Amino acid sequence: MRSWESVFLDKTRAVGEVAGVEAGKIDVFVYPESYPLVRVGSILVVDSEGCKPIGIVMKLAHTSHHGSIVPLRKTRQEIRSAYPDIERYYRYVSTIVYTSNVVGGSVSHVRASMPRLHDLVYLVDSKELLDSFFRPQGEWNFEFLRYYIAEGSGNLEVRELFYTHREFFMEYQQEKKQVISAIVNSLRKSGVSNIAAYLEDICDALGWR
Repeated sequence: MRSWESVFLDKTRAVGEVAGVEAGKIDVFVYPESYPLVRVGSILVVDSEGCKPIGIVMKLAHTSHHGSIVPLRKTRQEIRSAYPDIERYYRYVSTIVYTSNVVGGSVSHVRASMPRLHDLVYLVDSKELLDSFFRPQGEWNFEFLRYYIAEGSGNLEVRELFYTHREFFMEYQQEKKQVISAIVNSLRKSGVSNIAAYLEDICDALGWR
C-alpha cells in the first residue's frame, strides 16, 4: 500500500514547485514535461516542512515569458522539431486552492502551515492516496469543498474535480447514496444556494443516473 511519505522519496516524480502563496491559494510552477498531467480538479500535495499541504487545481495558465507570441502556423510536432528548446520560453502555472494537509500519514480537511517558495509539488493519483483524501478515517468526507468554493471555484470547477477522478469514484458506485449525502452536507456548509445544480453536474461528470 502506498503511503504519503513514499510520494516524496523520489524528487524526479515532482510535477512542479511552489511559485507563490497568497491567502488560501498556492501558485505552482509546473514543469513543462508534467503540464499534460495536471488539469483542473487535479489534487496536488506539497513536500513542505512540518505538515504537507494538499490543494486542488482551480485554474491553469500557459503563457510566454515575453508576454506575447508570434504565430507559427505549425503543428505541435513541427514546432518541437524546429524549436527543440521552445519550452524554455514558456511559463506553466497552476493555481491550487489549499484545502487539506497531511500530518503523520493522515489527511485532515483543514489548513495548517503554509508552504515555502520552491517546495516540491507532487500529483496525487494513486488509488490508495485518493482513498485517503476522499475517505479520511474510512468515511466519505468532502469538507475540502468548503475551501475550494470559498476561494472562487464554482460548479464547473467542482464538476471538473469529479470528472478528473471519475475512475476512482466508479469503483464506489455501490456507495453512491453515501457519497452524495456527504457532498450535500459539505455544500450546505459552503453556503451555496444551488445545491441541485452542483449535484446534477457532479452526477453527470461521474455518469451516475
